[in-house]
Amino acid sequence: MHEDTEYNPNLKGLTADYFDRRSETYDQDAIHPKLAFVIIKHARLEPGLSVLDVGTGTGRLALHAAKLIGNEGSVVAIDLSSEMLTQAHFKAGMESLTNIQFIQGDAESIELEDGAFDRILCSSAFILMSKPQKALKTWNRWLKPGGIVSFDAPGEPFGINTVIAETAAGHGIELPYATLANTTDKCRKLLEASGFEMLEVSQELMQEHVMNLDDALAVWDKSVAHPAWHKLAQLPAKTLERIRLEFEARMKAASTDSTVTSRIVMNVVTGQKSAVQVVK
Repeated sequence: MHEDTEYNPNLKGLTADYFDRRSETYDQDAIHPKLAFVIIKHARLEPGLSVLDVGTGTGRLALHAAKLIGNEGSVVAIDLSSEMLTQAHFKAGMESLTNIQFIQGDAESIELEDGAFDRILCSSAFILMSKPQKALKTWNRWLKPGGIVSFDAPGEPFGINTVIAETAAGHGIELPYATLANTTDKCRKLLEASGFEMLEVSQELMQEHVMNLDDALAVWDKSVAHPAWHKLAQLPAKTLERIRLEFEARMKAASTDSTVTSRIVMNVVTGQKSAVQVVK
């Protein structure tokens, strides 16, 4: 298992710019509301808890958590994108929620108090961490003893993106977005290496639908534009074109009557920090 993903010094800026552009349409994606619901379910929220939402985006997870923990509890929600946070602020205001603090910043470099939170939640953002193993260790430090972390990562299969990742791997290009935590065993190792006990890895079918072949092939451009796939975008043009052509050939070979079935599975990972503090 790789300790961390390969760091791109421009990744943070690429990520912020990408999600700034997507802010007004982000909530139209059918998968994100489902993921937020499942993460909330596994996080075991209750009134009075303190919650950190990493990569809050438009605030869907933070708002849901704020309602469940009530005014006795509190939510800190962090995101790189100012435009996504604009949407989150608006929604919180519309619902008169006053127990949320929104922070624009990098969750991998921000300084927060050790042992400050009962729960740390992260929806659709764990795989965007430049150093995911280090991030998990930091989250462990930020949690109170017995605190719970819940996050998601692409499972198997991950729709058309699985074919892209497999094709790239055949050219020696590993895409951590697709392979970081795609199995239960990898999820367990990530948690245990960061000081967590694994409570559960829930494999959730987020979407299953039949696509026409042209729409399936168009996933390529969307994926390469996503910051999580930045390793593809950085390849020399000829190498990227070879991978694209092979991807298209594989999709055409797999199609039936010019259609392709896409199944998207997400792993929702829940871990717990030991309730016993070790004195060093």
